[in-house]
Amino acid sequence: MNFLNKYIKKYWKLFCIAIICLTLEAACDLMQPTIMSKIIDIGVKNKQMDFIFKMTILMLGITGLGALSAVSRNIISSTVSQKFGAELRYDLFKQVQSLSFVTLDKYDGASLVTRLSNDVTQVQNFVNGLMRVFVKAPLLCIGSIIMAINLNPSMSLTFIVVIPIVSIIIYMNMKIGYPFYVRIQKSLDKVNSVIREYLAGVRVVKAFNRFNYETERFQKSNEKLANISTKAMGIMSIFSPGITLTVNLGIVAIIWIGGIRVNKGNMEVGQIIAFINYMTQILFSLMMISFVFTMLVKAKASAGRIGEIFQEESDMNVKKNNLIIIY
Repeated sequence: MNFLNKYIKKYWKLFCIAIICLTLEAACDLMQPTIMSKIIDIGVKNKQMDFIFKMTILMLGITGLGALSAVSRNIISSTVSQKFGAELRYDLFKQVQSLSFVTLDKYDGASLVTRLSNDVTQVQNFVNGLMRVFVKAPLLCIGSIIMAINLNPSMSLTFIVVIPIVSIIIYMNMKIGYPFYVRIQKSLDKVNSVIREYLAGVRVVKAFNRFNYETERFQKSNEKLANISTKAMGIMSIFSPGITLTVNLGIVAIIWIGGIRVNKGNMEVGQIIAFINYMTQILFSLMMISFVFTMLVKAKASAGRIGEIFQEESDMNVKKNNLIIIY
């Protein structure tokens, strides 16, 4: 992954600005449930319209600040990811051009096309997700837990059960998903190889009427890609509902325990609403983390394939080191 250092050095400042916007956006999201609980427990309960009006204005201001941060973050992340992808694809293309014939023979032409297109796109999408949701999701998750603990420490014990289960599901998602995505990229190489060979020899195929043979070749490689992708998606689709089910069971527990405490006078209704909102934010953040980890698995597989090309020694460097001079 050393080939990424060049782009990290170039774009780290914009990345930090995006992180600041993300942090500010997450802070705005975290403040709203607490403000809502105060509106209900103080303003509505005591019929204090002035307090409700002040808190509403404060909430609107926080929402506007969060929206401004989100827009800024989206602009920066989109700009950086697109420039990163374009430069990575350009550098990879230059590296391919500089390789010797012996080195190029190690890689199928269709594989090089896939690495220049699909693999670069996977890494580019991960960079975009990294600046948009990957940092925000942990901040939102940890912040929701902290705010919930400050609101009612005893009720926050529900998180002790929910968070470890979800963490295990996300870990299994990464562990199982990585081998599948490596196989998917290799199958995509094979499909591109069949198409490339057909297009290169299309005149010969027409001359000898080999359409059925070429169709069968493509069908086999295409079906293999479809079967591996279907199997991968089928297995990976288990994890997202598992996370949703776990967090929703936590929300049910909060409503059940909170209802008992409200009847006993040990808890306010607004606190229950705030807890449900924080649990929903945790669900949203964990779903984002799961989604980005899926992107990470794809990007890791693609980055490894891109790194293989950059690790090959350039033919120009070989000639320079061997002092080859043509008169």
